[in-house]
Amino acid sequence: MKANSPSSEKFVSESFESSFMQVPLEIQVQQCDRYELVSLFKRWLPQYQPILEAGCGSGRWVAWFLKQGWTAAGLDWSEALCARARAAIPNGRFEAGDMRSMPFEDNEFGSIVSLGAIEHTIEGPYDSLREYARVMRPDGIAIITVPYWSTVRKITRVISLPRYLRRMNFIRKLFGKKALEHGSLKDLKTRTVKGWATDYLFNDGKYEFYQYQFTKRQIREVFISCGWDIVEEFAEHGDEGIFHNFGFLVGKYDKIKGVQFNYFGKLLRRIIDVKLMGLMLCYVLRPPA
Repeated sequence: MKANSPSSEKFVSESFESSFMQVPLEIQVQQCDRYELVSLFKRWLPQYQPILEAGCGSGRWVAWFLKQGWTAAGLDWSEALCARARAAIPNGRFEAGDMRSMPFEDNEFGSIVSLGAIEHTIEGPYDSLREYARVMRPDGIAIITVPYWSTVRKITRVISLPRYLRRMNFIRKLFGKKALEHGSLKDLKTRTVKGWATDYLFNDGKYEFYQYQFTKRQIREVFISCGWDIVEEFAEHGDEGIFHNFGFLVGKYDKIKGVQFNYFGKLLRRIIDVKLMGLMLCYVLRPPA
């Protein structure tokens, strides 16, 4: 199966650049202390072993790991984000590159943290996971998150009428939008992994591959096929999951404060388990023997 086109990878990279550049890096680092996986990092990541964050985005987690006393490096597609991180975090190491072919030595890291990264290649995460195994030490730990294709997500996606209306060119014409090249979607669908939920975004009138969302069974099969040992598995980011599924009906999202729920959102938060609504699946893994 073919890899992402250069335009697709550039589009994904630029979408993250736009998001991360809107919030000062120092604020992003401060937000890390409130992140729900902090206790997991402290419990599982080996002490005195260098950490690689694969898909490091702004570099905030590299900065946070350094503050906790670890040695840390980051890898990201975006040279712009890496350049900003190098200037702001001089004691960190930041490399612009591809997770499927990383500029690191074999067994260089004691652990890998990869948060919402491996889902962004159209051929699937297999090559990235093999590279993760190559650069990790045999007794290392990886903490990886991927988007969760939950039952609730499946239902809300099916009933999301605006999502389909915005693809219709006569509707786009009414609102002065550029017509979409539907042939680009047809081509992309022939290249995606059959049976996996796929997200596409619009870029200059064309569809671009963005990411996969996984059921637990699907991502387990991926890890096992690459030889990884699953130590722990759970759904996380419950608040973001509620907002992702129901949008403005449950409140609003602030880039600094996070999800701000209205009454309906607070009610859903009380009655729906994060196992059903979590935005991401989180895995603690040991590398192939």
